[in-house]
Amino acid sequence: MKALVLLPLCVGCVSLTWERESRHTPVSAASISRLESGRSDLGECLAELGAPLWVWEHVEGGRPAAALAYGWFDERDFGVRVSVPVSDNFSASFDYDQIDQRMKGLVLFFDEGWMLTAWRTGLLRDLTREVRRPPAAVEEDA
Repeated sequence: MKALVLLPLCVGCVSLTWERESRHTPVSAASISRLESGRSDLGECLAELGAPLWVWEHVEGGRPAAALAYGWFDERDFGVRVSVPVSDNFSASFDYDQIDQRMKGLVLFFDEGWMLTAWRTGLLRDLTREVRRPPAAVEEDA
């Protein structure tokens, strides 16, 4: 019975693929643990983590504030393709790919005095979706 299952693969084609792409260095847990809410200021955070990917304003307790986002990307793709000839002009095939395209990240939240109030880690698209808002409209002088 097993020979009947393996026989079509002997005349077919099996290909495997594996790819990996990485961008930006992940923020280490040790670096995050050195930051303290209410005690670390913007300068300390920048010295520890470097330049952020994004910066935007947000409202903290009804007052203007800022958020800094750090992100890193690691994509791995494993694929299998099996193709078996069925007739002279036709072959059956099966493809399987497993792709992980998610940028993980860290978002730091600062109050109006540039003191760290909180931080969150997770998928960057989820972290920034709930806190990002368009910048306030600038009033023109009369």
